[in-house]
Amino acid sequence: MNSHRVLREVDLPQDHPIRLQDAAGTRVRCLRGTIWITVASEPDDIFLSTGQSYLIPRNGLSLVELLDGGSIELERQRPFGKLREWLDGLVRRMSKELVL
Repeated sequence: MNSHRVLREVDLPQDHPIRLQDAAGTRVRCLRGTIWITVASEPDDIFLSTGQSYLIPRNGLSLVELLDGGSIELERQRPFGKLREWLDGLVRRMSKELVL
């Protein structure tokens, strides 16, 4: 099966966590600042500083939130045919969540 790596940089607004559904296999990389990640059914929360990353281990709801000024990069291996659909859906969901 052909697959393709997807990279997407996201600036996180303060006090507005982003929701990632079915994100198993997605790597969240902290580009600057400090971020908090919680994954459904995982016993511990994750805190990342600049340069650190975390691979989301399972599907379900994952929340990523900024603790101080920062941005993240999302990286995911996707079957080539599903790449555009996943990326477009992620951008759509994030846009809706950022509207106050």
